[in-house]
Amino acid sequence: MVLCCICGVQISGPSQGARCAACLQKEVDITDGITRRAHVQQCGTCGRWLRPGGNSNTWVSAEMESRELLAVCLKHIKGLAKERQLVNAGFLWTEPHSKELKVKLELQQEVISGMVVRQTMAVEFRIDSFQCSDCKKMFTRHTWESNVQVRQRTGHRRTLLNLEQLIIKHKAHTQLIKVQTTKEGMDFFFSKEKDAQAFVAFVKTCAVVKHSESKHLVSQNLQNSTYRFKRTTCVELCPVCREDLVRLPPKLAQALGGLPPLMLCTRAASMVALLDPASGRALDVSPVDYWKRPFLPILSQPQLTEFVVLDVTPLDHNFGAEVARGAGRTTMVWCDIEIARVADFGVNDERITVRSHLGHVLHVSDIALGYDVRTANVGLDEDELSKVPQEVYLVKKQKAEKHQKRQGGKRQQRRRQQRPTAAVHGDPEEAPEGDTQEAPEGDADETEQAAGVGEGDLDDEDEDALEFREAAAKMLDAMGQTAPQEGDEAEEGQDTDAAAIVVGGDDVVEVAVAESGRDEAALGDEAAAPERSSPDLRLGFSDDEEPTRRGARKQRGKKR
Repeated sequence: MVLCCICGVQISGPSQGARCAACLQKEVDITDGITRRAHVQQCGTCGRWLRPGGNSNTWVSAEMESRELLAVCLKHIKGLAKERQLVNAGFLWTEPHSKELKVKLELQQEVISGMVVRQTMAVEFRIDSFQCSDCKKMFTRHTWESNVQVRQRTGHRRTLLNLEQLIIKHKAHTQLIKVQTTKEGMDFFFSKEKDAQAFVAFVKTCAVVKHSESKHLVSQNLQNSTYRFKRTTCVELCPVCREDLVRLPPKLAQALGGLPPLMLCTRAASMVALLDPASGRALDVSPVDYWKRPFLPILSQPQLTEFVVLDVTPLDHNFGAEVARGAGRTTMVWCDIEIARVADFGVNDERITVRSHLGHVLHVSDIALGYDVRTANVGLDEDELSKVPQEVYLVKKQKAEKHQKRQGGKRQQRRRQQRPTAAVHGDPEEAPEGDTQEAPEGDADETEQAAGVGEGDLDDEDEDALEFREAAAKMLDAMGQTAPQEGDEAEEGQDTDAAAIVVGGDDVVEVAVAESGRDEAALGDEAAAPERSSPDLRLGFSDDEEPTRRGARKQRGKKR
């Protein structure tokens, strides 16, 4: 039995040094010589971290408390020799805006033969803001070393917009410094030549292109024979786009197997896919073959014409089978379609039957968009026109227009939901002409419904008229409360103040307020003589005169 020479505890196991594990750990400090405080550098512009690596330092991207940042921090710690084994490492919590990091290290070392001591320690790091070399170039004149100029000489920018979406989708813009838009395309600037070459290779996979390179000298050092160049790569895109009608030169059409002079472009990506709807023949043109013998589009999307589908007759399934077997082809169903131009409706009865590959899309009464060769100036002579198989090339089906949002407030929507009453539809049995209803005081909506006019019967353009009726009803209620005078007696079966609203088909509103004791004859005489002072109030407007609240107030002031 061996006792510890310091605390006297019985030692179990190896007893080299005559010390227990607790006393040995207190006497031996394996963390001696390891850095307790260090500094890490972060770029304040791009947020990257400086990782020391011998002769060259690199800037790496890392998130806070990530494994990449932990590796950067361990590179700054000195004293981690081979005899000290790093068992575990991790971050300790610090305030996010404190500009400090804390890393907990767990180390172990063999101090005596057969005895291993394990200890933990914390290392503090101070974050210093620096600026990386790439960000420094952004504030100088010579910020870029390679420029890629993408150009397409057409009247539209469809291919450029599609290329922009593909660049964002595949994240091909990560190494870009800046982008400039020009008249015929865009300029992409890179800080390294290899990044520009990778970008050019990506553009080649998205479109049919050709490129040329040039460079000019910026600076040179004759002592060590070093030169600095700025390189420019010009990338020209094919002017043919999807859904364009192209014209093949006679020699090219004959060399490709006797194709017709006009063909439809169904796809324009890494290759140009051409289709002849009349014969079902298809052709894929590679970039090398295209730029050897280029061809241009003669009709594009702005020249599309609307046609109405009158009849669809499917063809045999074997027709155009070689097109369906082509790589990357969409589903095509061949059929004969009878169409008529939308502009000819009501003018003439011209119909034409064409062959198309849109049998799976078009149905009777659909609107199809296509190119009308009869009315377009395609620049073909008589011999070439005789070789054109059909006069109309259908391209696609017109998409349905989106439903417009309903205008107006809750009251207008409530009017649309309500069903019209029989009085408005003019049913003589349910609502006879000239029938009027008395309006209770303070309830204008019930007055309109009693008169046979529901809220759902009014159109959107009659909203002002409805507001005018409501204002007149409110004014009638106000005058009805103040109109009765003391000493007046009402006739039997007649209210003291009677209000009647009569709504006719010509949108004329007449509001009458009668004093008690007046008979119908007296009311008629006073209504016929507007120059006499009368307590009756008659408001009306014709169809040519739009009612407004301001006009109602003026008339009310005059009558008073």
